[in-house]
Amino acid sequence: MLADTGRASSAADTQASLLAVVLDHAHARFFEVTDAGAKELTGLRSPRMRGGKFHSDRQGGPGWGEKEFHQRRREEERRHYRAIARRLAVLDRSRRARGFVVAGPGRAATAFRRCLPPPLAQRVLSTARLNPLEVSPVAVHYATRGARRAAQLAREQALVAAAMEGAGRGVAAIGIREVLSALERRQVRTLLVARDFARPGYRCAASGRLVLGKAECEEGGGVIREPNVVAAAAAEARAQGADVVVVGDSRLGERIERIAALLRYPT
Repeated sequence: MLADTGRASSAADTQASLLAVVLDHAHARFFEVTDAGAKELTGLRSPRMRGGKFHSDRQGGPGWGEKEFHQRRREEERRHYRAIARRLAVLDRSRRARGFVVAGPGRAATAFRRCLPPPLAQRVLSTARLNPLEVSPVAVHYATRGARRAAQLAREQALVAAAMEGAGRGVAAIGIREVLSALERRQVRTLLVARDFARPGYRCAASGRLVLGKAECEEGGGVIREPNVVAAAAAEARAQGADVVVVGDSRLGERIERIAALLRYPT
């Protein structure tokens, strides 16, 4: 069944983790989030300067040195955010996350996002309001589900738009027959398949080509029936090193005639 094959082909995509960081001015908790749930990773705590507020007789507190005190607090915050960013980059390299969700009380998440290096900041999917001292993996998982769905939909929209625009320039194929021809030429870079799309076809015994009708095979070479040629095409694409993306939005699937491919080189 295409449904089973489609879900299997998108398993790497759906199970690819998001990284969530829940932070405040001194703490940061990190979570790896998949469809199955959230797993907490090693956290980070930055020491904070202590002092009695507005009491000049307390060492380190404001009063005669109030300006210096607040400057030191701002510098501590910047160091804290830089440390979180470094930890996030390390976790990203080891887990190859699909993106990040940043959460914190008040404006902490927004302030941290502004401090991220551009390559990391561009991969933040959303922000949320959570308290690192109280949050649980269940709460993190719930908060990131919407971000995951939105990111997947945005990816599907971008790929479908690229396929439709690229078809006119010979760098994309739309429709089952065009896609099978591109697979034969080993052109496919990314295969897009609408969820639950299935249809029967054949494999030519002599060449191994996937086709829709027996007459398309070499004369006298024999044919092998493929109960689901779409599933076979997805397997062939993966064998050729292509990405296979299941398009869950039915309206997007219809725009590409339920199957399309972005090509490695123009036709």
